[in-house]
Amino acid sequence: MLQIYNTPDLSKKFFARTNPQTIAQRASTMKELLPHAKSIADICCGDCSQQWEIYSQLPHLEKYTGLDIHPEIVKFNRANGIDCFCGDALDKTVLSRFIDFDVLFFGPPLSLNCDGHTLLDFWHIVPGYQDFTRLIFNELDYDGTVVCICPKSTTMGDIRRLYSHINDLRVDVGLHLIHYSVTTLTADGQMTAPRLKYVELWLSSRLENSWHVRK
Repeated sequence: MLQIYNTPDLSKKFFARTNPQTIAQRASTMKELLPHAKSIADICCGDCSQQWEIYSQLPHLEKYTGLDIHPEIVKFNRANGIDCFCGDALDKTVLSRFIDFDVLFFGPPLSLNCDGHTLLDFWHIVPGYQDFTRLIFNELDYDGTVVCICPKSTTMGDIRRLYSHINDLRVDVGLHLIHYSVTTLTADGQMTAPRLKYVELWLSSRLENSWHVRK
């Protein structure tokens, strides 16, 4: 079945980008949990210039690569010196190039038109978390850590349902961390009151299945 992906309208000035505070939190968490990780892939990366700038400071990082379905975004990333491929996150052949990476950040668009305004709930996001985790953990037998970047409306019921789906496929893959990413910056860098930005699920065959919860 053909899936319709949300992609940004590049003729407009703004589309939703990952908050730099959030990226810094992820980098800090990586240094804590996976201090010797050498490779990161950003799946559905969008404009990943901020990710690359922050992750490149990690002490052991040797390789950072992005994947996006939008050709112009891939072209933009490459023009900025970022290794980036154009392709579908649910294409097994495309995704197979990333199975040797230590960490995969999976961040599909969380809003219609990728503008950050009309937010989607957990099960309406395309490409979906269930489809992606089935493909990477089951069909490609990935051994590493996947960080699913989920909407702030994600419930514990959503998390348990996804975990059960993964556990039915791979008993060795656990949920190590549920991270409620709270930020004090808007998309254009303005200070604001602390607000929940994302719910991140750190799923891994290498980390303890401990269900830690962190804000």
